[in-house]
Amino acid sequence: MSELLKIDYRAMSPYVRYVHEVELPAGSRFPERYIYDYEFIYVLKGSGTIRIEDRSYSMRGGDLLHIRPHLANEMVVGEEAPMVCSAVHFDYVFLGEGMDFSPYSVYLGRKGEGTESGEESWLGHRPTVELAEIEIPEKMQPSSVQPFFEIFRELRLHFEDPRTDSRLWLKACMLKLIGLIHRELMTKEGVRIGHSHADLVLEAISYMEESYPEPIGVGLLAKRAALTPKYFGTIFRQATGQSVAEYLLRLRMEEAKRLLRQRRFTVQEVGEKVGIGDLYYFSKLFKRVEGISPKKYVDSVSWLERIDTAAFGAEPSAKR
Repeated sequence: MSELLKIDYRAMSPYVRYVHEVELPAGSRFPERYIYDYEFIYVLKGSGTIRIEDRSYSMRGGDLLHIRPHLANEMVVGEEAPMVCSAVHFDYVFLGEGMDFSPYSVYLGRKGEGTESGEESWLGHRPTVELAEIEIPEKMQPSSVQPFFEIFRELRLHFEDPRTDSRLWLKACMLKLIGLIHRELMTKEGVRIGHSHADLVLEAISYMEESYPEPIGVGLLAKRAALTPKYFGTIFRQATGQSVAEYLLRLRMEEAKRLLRQRRFTVQEVGEKVGIGDLYYFSKLFKRVEGISPKKYVDSVSWLERIDTAAFGAEPSAKR
């Protein structure tokens, strides 16, 4: 059984393994298969059904399928017409040379390109790395078709491009695709659309946004919602992909950066204004989240502003 790891958006760096567009004959049935990375399938036209383990989904133009690693799946195309699909195989992070594999030998059966006896055995133990902040369903019906059509076309063009920078563009395209999916699934506050307790969680977030300088914990929010802290914490994580503490910290750090950019307050005062009065603890949290200390953050912003000022200031003299 493979190891399951969760990462947040900061650690995500999609690695595209294979992209193709294929026309599947009407009435065709494809045998059960296993994949060892993630796959998005975007249906361009036609219809059919797909089974993932014991779950079956209908497929038609505009549908997006998301298949996770190590799951049995099979597809049947409708009798009426061929089905045209675009597909991308990828990992949310590159797992290293030792865990990489050739899609041509593993998925397309082209021997002599790295396939060895027992290859499927170790492939079955590749770690599964998934996103912590969003749970992508196995089937989606995006509300806007055109952006998804365009991004899959762009993925295919970059995959077939021999230029050395094509891998960078593939990574950028995958980030855009995941961003489109996030927008379809989540509110601007990061709450899953359609979650049974979305209104309750959104109310808690609204309270945090208004009261973040005050002491706030899961106990207080649970009491406001008339729930136990454990149950409220579970609901909040299901709806947002983050704990209450993680979400509150993000709110406080965003406000801290805004205040620091103004350069009207000391670091101590900024910490107090966002509800973290201990200077050492505030600096420690800020560095953990942003990667630099509050002082260095201010210095970096000041340096960028001086560069911008110099650039704009030099323009008029150049025209004389």
